[in-house]
Amino acid sequence: MPQITNTAAAVQVARALEDEIVSEGWSAGHFVGRRQELMARFGVAPATLSEAIQLLRARGIVDAKPGPGGGIFVATRSPFTHLSDQLLQLREGKATVENCLRVLDALDGSVLHDAVENASDEDIADISACAETLKAAWDSAEAPTAIWALHARIAQVSPNELLRSLYTNLVDYIIAARLEGVTAPTTQERLRTHLDFAEAVLKRDHELAESAISRHRRPAVAARPS
Repeated sequence: MPQITNTAAAVQVARALEDEIVSEGWSAGHFVGRRQELMARFGVAPATLSEAIQLLRARGIVDAKPGPGGGIFVATRSPFTHLSDQLLQLREGKATVENCLRVLDALDGSVLHDAVENASDEDIADISACAETLKAAWDSAEAPTAIWALHARIAQVSPNELLRSLYTNLVDYIIAARLEGVTAPTTQERLRTHLDFAEAVLKRDHELAESAISRHRRPAVAARPS
């Protein structure tokens, strides 16, 4: 398999493994592979594979067992795994940019307020780092990926497993399928709105969160926002 080198490498690896698990019909406990084997197979670094495995574990798709006889195994299936299976069907080309973004837009409020309420110090540090990456990438081709990374990291804080799974699956799909589409203009106002998402979490400020959500939705009629 050719080496994956773009910025969405972890998402691509997670998607490939998830596709394989679903298409092969592997049951709970099926051995997927050892970390070294998977790194060699996909041509990625340990950190990239770890991130991919973390994405799959967060959605209840795989378990990681350490030590001799350990490795990556298919997790016990849950309703949320079935939800992931249904979202995989979107990759057959039936989803549109507009439909995906409308669903994400509708969920942004719940996702951000959950993050404001529940973020740990580690979450806040990660979200702040995503915001700094976005600021540095704003005028470059990397801006869309940085935007999605910020949204996804905020969503990972939510204690609502269904909300978290639905949101992160849709973001992963958009990144992996290259459905960025026509995004809102990369204006300084738009950048400020996204930075305020992170700032609201940092300050645990629900009022700032609500303001940022309102500004984030505003361009939806004229353009398709991220």
